[in-house]
Amino acid sequence: MSSFVCSKCGRLHTLEEFRESRYCRECGKLMTYRDRADINDAQKTGAEAQPPKDGFLDLFPYEPYAEQLEFMKDVETALRGGRVMIAEACNGFGKTACALAVALSLGRRVIYATRTHGQVRQVLHEVQQINKRVEGEYSAVALASRQNLCLNDACRRLPTFEAVEACRVLRQTRRCIYRTKFALQMLELPRVLTARRLIHYGKERGICPYFLSREAAKDSTVVVAPYQYIFNESIRLKVGLEIEGKILIFDEAHNADKIGQEVLSDTVSERGLRNAGRELEMLGYSPDFTDALLDYLEGKVQEGPMLKSGPDFHEDLENAVGDDLSLLVDFYGPVVDEIREYKISRGQVPVCYLNGLLKFLSLVDSSEGESYVAIYRRSSSGMRMIEYRCLDPSLAVKPVIESASSALIMSGTLSPLGHFAEILGLGDAVCRTYPAIAKPENIRAYVDTSVSTRFQERNEEMLRTYGERISRLAKEVPNGILIFFPQRALMKQALKVWLRSGFIKKRGGSLFLGEKRVFEEGRSARENAEVVSEYKRAAKTVEGAVLMAVFRGRNSEGINFPHEEARGIFNIGLPYADYKDPVVKAQIDYLNKKKPRLGNLWYVMDAFRAANQALGRGIRHRNDWCHFYLMDRRYATHWRFISRWAVENGIEEIRMNRDS
Repeated sequence: MSSFVCSKCGRLHTLEEFRESRYCRECGKLMTYRDRADINDAQKTGAEAQPPKDGFLDLFPYEPYAEQLEFMKDVETALRGGRVMIAEACNGFGKTACALAVALSLGRRVIYATRTHGQVRQVLHEVQQINKRVEGEYSAVALASRQNLCLNDACRRLPTFEAVEACRVLRQTRRCIYRTKFALQMLELPRVLTARRLIHYGKERGICPYFLSREAAKDSTVVVAPYQYIFNESIRLKVGLEIEGKILIFDEAHNADKIGQEVLSDTVSERGLRNAGRELEMLGYSPDFTDALLDYLEGKVQEGPMLKSGPDFHEDLENAVGDDLSLLVDFYGPVVDEIREYKISRGQVPVCYLNGLLKFLSLVDSSEGESYVAIYRRSSSGMRMIEYRCLDPSLAVKPVIESASSALIMSGTLSPLGHFAEILGLGDAVCRTYPAIAKPENIRAYVDTSVSTRFQERNEEMLRTYGERISRLAKEVPNGILIFFPQRALMKQALKVWLRSGFIKKRGGSLFLGEKRVFEEGRSARENAEVVSEYKRAAKTVEGAVLMAVFRGRNSEGINFPHEEARGIFNIGLPYADYKDPVVKAQIDYLNKKKPRLGNLWYVMDAFRAANQALGRGIRHRNDWCHFYLMDRRYATHWRFISRWAVENGIEEIRMNRDS
């Protein structure tokens, strides 16, 4: 059996002692796999050292908890066996470091999918921490858009589509001073390339950071990329992102299904059609087919949204233009380059609306029509448009997953995991859920079955009941409280009712629930950042504070509220999608056809994912604590949709009487 010798004091440790704690029992020095006694003996005799049995432990940059060890062992088994694993573990669990340690220990390159800039920074930080253990062995880079990496003012401020074309023109006409061709090995780059480092090196050496990141990604051990880069084949080809033979890790994957659908969907508007027609006229081509589509759009889009099946929509378009869509796309494809060259010759940004239209028509012509629906509607400004929407996320997700050597899909809110796997087309995936790393006594869940935000019960009397019960419960919660509502309108209505009923009082221009100052989620990113900053300061005072927010809003995902910032989280009702919405109805019907009741389950899962995300704002580490108040009877009847880490200690029913 292996033993380990502390390199500082020489104390011998058994394998069990090493696995229990990697700190020397004598002097406290952190030991690594290199301290194994048999490795030292092998080095003395010139023999080749064998790879560690628990290689991920040699890379994991922290003292692992038992829950993390269980997670890493399960991930190693799945990835080593070429399987797909779907894992649910709460925020603050350390999923990123755990996943990277295991994946890198298997000796394969890793593609790590993220959704936010904060997650990108976290992944690169963890690679840096791992490198401290193995003397800078692993390289990593994040792929990002031109808006985030471009140094040319003429391009950086443009929308994504226009920026791509502007960049191409600036390079062709040599009007960009930043080089896009260079010898990467001559640059002496750091092993981990953050966006800040890419921009710094770009400015310092006259190199385009965007193309530098793409070039570095070709040889990096870890490539961090947005979901869209991975699910969209055309983007993968453009940036040279190859999936085959690599380990895929999807972090915060609770919206992977929706992102997959968005990647395979597209929209055409009357403005886009008119601009495409003008481009054709500009070069002397007849705009007959764009005019025909414009007439079709104007005739179909009424006041409310209307749906048509994918096959029927395809037939409608061909009837409208009087030709096969594939022939139309092939005929006008070369005209796109003519339009761009014409605009370049006149010093214009070579945006081509015809190209966007042809991409839309190509999608309609080449897609599996039964998995799509056309939505005729108006934008918020009243402009007519048609969205061709994919109803099957597996069409985007499954092919990518199958091309990788193995994959890990993880988030804090995937329950029930089996149904989530089915929706993604990954019915054979290994599904695991893990307890919170916080001590059991630090998480408590309570449910109030006397209230509900169901449409039939949503009235002023019910809101008064909510106000009464929350005002009482809030007295028991120190410091910060988060209160989440299904919609902003309901939050505003509740605030008015609670003010009239005296549960919330106005003092000195501010609102108070008891002694806690009340803050409302901001509408814009800037306004909300100011609100949250002020709330967090107030939450740490003796009096505490309350932040009223919305499920799926700015504060229910992506922002953390550790320690005193969230000692209690109140979920007011459940954020169900509007069942009468034709798109929601189409999604339910489609999934029900794939498998009986799968659509109905999706409808419930969609609401609970948002509710679980809100609950996940509060626990960030082992000694943190937060209590969850589930203020709707539907939490009791659908408890299996609540993430395990939130209710693993059971759910206690809230009971109150008028005199309490």
